Amino acid sequence: MAETIIKMTGGVIRQQEYTILKQVNIEIKQGDFVYLIGKVGSGKTSFLKTLYAELPLAFGEAEVAGFQLKKIRKSQIPLLRRKCGMAFQDFKLLIDRNVYKNLEFVLRATGWKNKKAIHERIETVLDKVGMQEKQHKMPHQLSGGEQQRIVLARALLNAPPLILADEPTGNIDPETSYQLIELLKEICETGKTVIIATHQYDLIKKFPGRVLRCENGGLTEESPEPAETPETTESSPVETGTAMPAMNLDLIE
Repeated sequence: MAETIIKMTGGVIRQQEYTILKQVNIEIKQGDFVYLIGKVGSGKTSFLKTLYAELPLAFGEAEVAGFQLKKIRKSQIPLLRRKCGMAFQDFKLLIDRNVYKNLEFVLRATGWKNKKAIHERIETVLDKVGMQEKQHKMPHQLSGGEQQRIVLARALLNAPPLILADEPTGNIDPETSYQLIELLKEICETGKTVIIATHQYDLIKKFPGRVLRCENGGLTEESPEPAETPETTESSPVETGTAMPAMNLDLIE
């Protein structure tokens, strides 16, 4: 039976004095593929920020990857974030250095010191997302889809059990969106837990998973959409467009 990686009971999430979500009761297990949906301002990003301790949990109890959010010390927050690979809509790549240096910066910032180990880890994650040949490119030389793949490589650097993706398809075209979610689905199938905040509801039908909706200050689970049949996807953009490089899943830890 899969272990619980996130559990929140009676959770209240606030931005300053404004309550965003209340009475959040949710349990997410290792290997779950979860969509977080809802209107702009409904609390999706606030929920994700609470999971990695960017926002403090106002009330209730929550455990994420073995850390109690109400009791977590400031010194423990970096350790929690090593368990949470994060992918953002606006990429947040450092524009003054190439792909390799972007990834090296993250590893050194999280305690890696051995140059050979750093090199091997960067090669591994770039291979996983099909971007090994792009390591010497600057961010502005990459397409939106390629940048988002580099963001996923960055999220995988410390082999986290949990991937949090906040609107990862927001700045890429629909064709590339399908390819990116397929990649996340494949990562999930290796045992990672993946949570995706999104407005793109067509993704849920094509790549089914658990669906959590933020609405009216609450977080509730919905029945997922059924998967599309092959007949309904014959002309889908992901099949008719130019395919992104395949990722190598053999070494995902």
